[in-house]
Amino acid sequence: MAYHMLAVFDRETARAPEGLESYKLVGKPHNFPGDNEQEKKAEEVCRAKLSVAYEHSKPDSRRMELLGHGNGFSFEATPYCHYASREGVHVMLAGEVSDWPGISAVAAAHDAFIRNEPPPEQNDAYWLLDFYKSFMSANAADATDTALDCLSKVKGTFAFVIYDELQKRVFAARDSDGGQPLFWGATDEGQLLFGSSLDDLDGCEPTATLFPPGTLFASTRHTIAYNPGDKGWVIDEGDWPGQLLSFLLDNDGEHWRGVKLTTLGRLVC
Repeated sequence: MAYHMLAVFDRETARAPEGLESYKLVGKPHNFPGDNEQEKKAEEVCRAKLSVAYEHSKPDSRRMELLGHGNGFSFEATPYCHYASREGVHVMLAGEVSDWPGISAVAAAHDAFIRNEPPPEQNDAYWLLDFYKSFMSANAADATDTALDCLSKVKGTFAFVIYDELQKRVFAARDSDGGQPLFWGATDEGQLLFGSSLDDLDGCEPTATLFPPGTLFASTRHTIAYNPGDKGWVIDEGDWPGQLLSFLLDNDGEHWRGVKLTTLGRLVC
C-alpha cells in the first residue's frame, strides 16, 4: 500500500550515526539557545522538507504536524498510518501490530467489542505511546536497552518514529521482516529525515538509504552543564551521534546482532 510518511529533525534535536552524517558538519558549532533568527530558519527548513511528502500525499488524508525547533511530521491518515501525541511525546506509525509486550491489541479490542465498550486505544499509534511510556523516564542507556528488549517481542509489521520533546529523545524502528518501508538520510545542514518513500527525503543525497529491518535508531541530547559565556548562561549539550542497534538476537541467543548499513557502497556501521 503506497503512502507517504516523513519525520524531520533538526541537528539540535537528533544526530545521525557517524558515517551517515555529512562531513560538512564536522566541527560546525551548534546554535546558541534562544537565537530567534536560527530558530526561524530551522522552522522554515523543516516546513519545506515536510512539504515534499505533503504534496506527494493524497489531499483528503494528508496531515502536517509542526512540533517546533525545526522538527515535524507529515503523514497520510489511513487505517495503516497514524499519528498520536500525549504529554510532549509524539509518535507516527505505519503498519499493523497484533501484540505489544505483555498485551494483545487484537484480544483487547475483541474483549472491548464483546463488552460493548470503546476500544482501549484508538489505533496502533496510541498503543505505541503506551509502549514508550513504560520506559520513557529511564536514562538514555536504560531506555535504549529496554526498547530493544521490548521490540524483540512485538508481533506485526511496523515502521515508527518517536519524538520526546521533554527528554530530547528520538527513536525510530522497523520490523524485522521489513514489512513496512522506511528510508532515512541526513542533509548537509544537519537535518535527519525518516520517510516511507525515498523520493520524499529532500536534500539527503548521497546519504539517503534504506533503514535496516530489525533495527532501532536512538538519539538523546544530554545536558552536561550550564556555563557562563559572553552571552550569559548557556546550555552545554552532549554532542554524541545517534546509535543504530539491532533488536534481533545473535545465534547464541544472548546478544544482539551487529548491524551493517551501507550507503553508496560505504560501510556506515
